[in-house]
Amino acid sequence: MGRGSRKKSNFFNYYTIRIIVILLLIVIAAFVSKLPSSTIFTNIIVVVFLCLFALFICTRDLKDKKLKFMELSKNADNIFKDSLDLVDIPMSIVSSQGNIIWKNSAADHLLPDEFIEKTAIKLESSKKKNNNASILEDLGNGEIYNVIGNQIRFDNFDAILVVFLEKTYENSLKQKLEDTRVAIGILFVDNYDETITGLDELQKAEVSSVLTKEIRSWARENRGVLARLDKDKYAIFIEKQYVDKMEETSFDILDRVKSVTNITKLPITVSLGISYSEETLEDRYNAGSSALDIALGRGGDQVVVKKDKKFDFFGGSNPGLEKMSKVKARTMAQALRELIEKSEKVYVMGHRNSDLDCIGAAIGIAKIAKYLEKPVTVVVDGKCNASTQSMIEKIKYTESYDEVFKSYPDIKNDDFTNALLVVVDTHKRSYLVEPDLLDAFDKVAVIDHHRRGPEFIDNAVLTYHEIYASSASELVAELLMYNEGITLDSNEAECIYAGIVVDTKNFMFKTGVRTFEVAAYLKKFGIDAAEVKLLFQNDFSTYVAKVNIVKNAEFLKDKIAISSSEESHPDMPIIAAQAADELLSISGILASFVLVKVDGVVMISGRSMGDINVQTILEKIGGGGHLTFAGAQIAGVTLDEAKEKLIESINSYLND
Repeated sequence: MGRGSRKKSNFFNYYTIRIIVILLLIVIAAFVSKLPSSTIFTNIIVVVFLCLFALFICTRDLKDKKLKFMELSKNADNIFKDSLDLVDIPMSIVSSQGNIIWKNSAADHLLPDEFIEKTAIKLESSKKKNNNASILEDLGNGEIYNVIGNQIRFDNFDAILVVFLEKTYENSLKQKLEDTRVAIGILFVDNYDETITGLDELQKAEVSSVLTKEIRSWARENRGVLARLDKDKYAIFIEKQYVDKMEETSFDILDRVKSVTNITKLPITVSLGISYSEETLEDRYNAGSSALDIALGRGGDQVVVKKDKKFDFFGGSNPGLEKMSKVKARTMAQALRELIEKSEKVYVMGHRNSDLDCIGAAIGIAKIAKYLEKPVTVVVDGKCNASTQSMIEKIKYTESYDEVFKSYPDIKNDDFTNALLVVVDTHKRSYLVEPDLLDAFDKVAVIDHHRRGPEFIDNAVLTYHEIYASSASELVAELLMYNEGITLDSNEAECIYAGIVVDTKNFMFKTGVRTFEVAAYLKKFGIDAAEVKLLFQNDFSTYVAKVNIVKNAEFLKDKIAISSSEESHPDMPIIAAQAADELLSISGILASFVLVKVDGVVMISGRSMGDINVQTILEKIGGGGHLTFAGAQIAGVTLDEAKEKLIESINSYLND
């Protein structure tokens, strides 16, 4: 008879006997109840006896089953543990407190207890909602493990099953592939044509030879391949591991090229854009070119490395050489004119909290549109400072400007088909008066003078971005100069002139030959300097607020002044900027920073005499600007927290 038959027979006998016994008891109980001598008491005794007997049988049956299940579970547990012990993968069960409960032979031989316990604690702290976690851990001797943890439950406590999968070879191979990934860089000699202007052919050949020799030597030392694309442009192909080494030395090619000055007696600098995160070589080349554009847009003499979606910056101490050639200005003037002529309407928009430079540049663009008989609108917000608001009110009295300035709610339902948007005094989408308005236009032009950052309006059909310029108003004034036939009203000229004055601090900072040429051009339209000066006058409360900020300044390393103010004032941003300027007048101070809070956002104004790059410092905390004056806005933090971030950035800059 087979095993199955025996099981069925045992099952039949086991339950049949119990059923027969219970039936006999029921028959006896019925028989007893029929007897003449039977009483109610006798019947109750019989029923109670039957119930107790049935309960006894059931309880005994349950105990037998429980014992068998416990024995089966114990045998299965032993079999499971014996099986795990034979697996050639380190495993361990660790309590939630980090104590080892059990480990298999592989874990006992390969891993120290301290490593197992430490890793289990890390897994416990990084568990996900599904009670498991995975981390990569280094044993310390070069062995890498992918550690996986799963929550398990014992009778009265929780534990974690930890599995160690060795990934040393895979990690080594991955690292090797990453190190040998080809990075593509585009190196450009800044202002090469302007630098060699006036040299004879022999001198030009000598400069080119010395420069190329230095660049090739640098590429060869870093196992790179150099290809010359033009007289002032090179492509370099280099492994990522050497790019990492270059970062450690902050790209010494910048200083090595400057040393060529000792031989050529010419101020030669280079800019370099590198990328290695893209999938294809073509994409890396294009990303390297974009990184180079950012380096040039920040003044050159620096390296920009693109890493996925972020950029790292090295160098950048050059304030930006003024370009003497006006060919680009003339070309841009013609291109902008053609864009306006082909558009049905023109809109001009600057940054939030518009200043005099922003509005001055906007008025210049509006004048070109009016001259070409195109409807024009300047989009402004309601947070302009008193000086800017005074200028807007003043220009509104000029003929045909009364309906030019509008807020976003006034135009949000306009038809923007075949309309042109001109962005002035910023290149960052997030800084615009209304960032979402940008998406409504198919044609966008950007005119800016700030150092270029990672965020850039890259879908513009026309970009006039020159960081050598003192202001956006200066760039727009040059565009006006190359639109023959345009005659400015004195109020229009004063507005554009005021924009230059405010950004140059009355022609004290960042002024060049072209700045004064533009000022002379505007002067011939009847500028009243006294009227312009009135725009910068402060009332008594504003003056007191500025003095208090200066009085409360703290000094870092005896050369950097930092001050902050909790005071609420309508013109707090401009007060902060003026206070930062005042702090620079203190003997020994090379840079100043003022922090104020406006509408829940901490605004920072930075100023420098040129020895310290405030733009680099503020860029690390989300700001930007120029070497000598820059700003930043930080939301969601207190003044003290923003101050801590600023000091960290300053210390990092000084240590570099």
